[in-house]
Amino acid sequence: MKKITILTAIAGLTLGASLAYGYTADGGGVVGSKHDMNMLSGAAPDSQGRVCAFCHTPHHKVEATELDYNPLWSHKVNVDTSFAPYESVTFNSTIAGDPLAGPSRLCMSCHDGVIAVDQHYGNTGTALGGKITADGFGDIAIGKFSDLSNDHPIGFDLTGIHTTDPGIRDTLKAPNNSTLNTQPITTLGFNNGKGQMLMTCASCHDVHNKDNKDTAFLYEKQLNSQFCVMCHDK
Repeated sequence: MKKITILTAIAGLTLGASLAYGYTADGGGVVGSKHDMNMLSGAAPDSQGRVCAFCHTPHHKVEATELDYNPLWSHKVNVDTSFAPYESVTFNSTIAGDPLAGPSRLCMSCHDGVIAVDQHYGNTGTALGGKITADGFGDIAIGKFSDLSNDHPIGFDLTGIHTTDPGIRDTLKAPNNSTLNTQPITTLGFNNGKGQMLMTCASCHDVHNKDNKDTAFLYEKQLNSQFCVMCHDK
């Protein structure tokens, strides 16, 4: 898996409460981005002004048996194993067990509409309400009520996906992202150690705001749907 680690942000990610000031530009780094909880008006800023601490810790990481990926996590983990996956007659693949495999479960540490987005280091956190706890256009509670059935599928194997569904590319078409352009689609996958490269939230979103080319931490530009056709051969 390309090191495009975690905490997926989805579609716009306007975090509910009003914001203190403008965001860092797309690709400009995590400090000042939409994943910098110190930016969120109504949230409790980190006591030392840290940004990474809202998700990571050098010591005493949060443990959970449900996690198969743990990058020194400091945030409360959603341990629900009954998330409803996406289903459709047009979906030509199979969810490989837990739809929240890999980094996706970490994303639900904030995007479940239940755990406060500023919770970290054992603090309860205060940032809930508004767009943070709603699941609609412009809202961020993607996994509200443990329901992913109305979202792009995750948790399926990208290996050989073009054979299963010819409408999906073998190699990525990303003219604005030289790191990903012409790379195998499995580059976006999470290696689950079982011979599978799984689609996760991090397959679309660069949570650290480094390799993304558009809003919502997306790896390609939305103009002319270039982000969609990066994988979908349309």
